[in-house]
Amino acid sequence: MLKNRKNDLLYLLNIIEYIEKINLYSNSFENPEALYETNDQMNYNAILSLLTQIGENSTKLSDDTKNEYSYPWKDVVGLRNRIAHDYTGINIFVVFQTIKYSLPSLKQKAYQIIQEGISENLFDKFELLSAKDSNFYTHVDFNNITIDQ
Repeated sequence: MLKNRKNDLLYLLNIIEYIEKINLYSNSFENPEALYETNDQMNYNAILSLLTQIGENSTKLSDDTKNEYSYPWKDVVGLRNRIAHDYTGINIFVVFQTIKYSLPSLKQKAYQIIQEGISENLFDKFELLSAKDSNFYTHVDFNNITIDQ
């Protein structure tokens, strides 16, 4: 599918959903070793999978969105590539730092892009309302997005 700015809404919602799931799986851990060792690495492996999905959805964002909204998009995709192609060589400290320090700003940026896209009629409000009613986006805080109908 060609990159089209109107399609960016669902990619951004996916990114937020995955970030919130990562937070759910990691919030109780004070250090990377504890996160890595818990549940026979189940939390850690789930987080790696979600980070991969965040990177994948970032690659699908339109160039217009990436150019208008400054963010280290290449770093997001780069982490995805490292995880996807060098799974055993991933540094748990880098993953932990990413969770604690990079994902909050990415989440904030995604909400900003969605809000401005809705306000400027770049995104379909009905698509957003449909996403809000779906069972998939259970971790997205739709109260952070103002929808004027």
